[in-house]
Amino acid sequence: MSQHLGLRLLQASLNMRRQLNRLAEFGSLTQGEYLVLRHMWLAERAVENAGREGTIKAAELSEQLERPRPAITRILNDLEARGLITRSIDPKDRRSVRIDLTAAGAAELNQANDTILRVANRIVAALGEPDTERLIQLLNRLAQVYTEILGEEGRNGDG
Repeated sequence: MSQHLGLRLLQASLNMRRQLNRLAEFGSLTQGEYLVLRHMWLAERAVENAGREGTIKAAELSEQLERPRPAITRILNDLEARGLITRSIDPKDRRSVRIDLTAAGAAELNQANDTILRVANRIVAALGEPDTERLIQLLNRLAQVYTEILGEEGRNGDG
């Protein structure tokens, strides 16, 4: 019985992921591009709040997003070609490449964020606040279980 329940859980999870991917329209951005721009924006805010200069590096994006560096490089190339980011040699460390979000990139990110928030608000409205709160608790618990399982298998469960 529990094996059958486990299979149903996996099927429901995969179906939810498929539907969420279809719902999460990022305007003209792919999911990977959205995540890169979002992490760049968050990194810029963190640097500004710390009163320092600097930007995120491709290696940091690769690590934070848990994607191979060549995949991040391809995304950065596409974003740069569309004028959403700029890359330049860091004047303070000529071995490093600065990656900066352009005004157009910030606008695309804002548009995608608005779309995502609109979808999330519709989900909350459809489920109601009590069921949404319970779902949040269950999803957080599920993430905790995933982390525990990954730890038991000797894999990093952070992320």
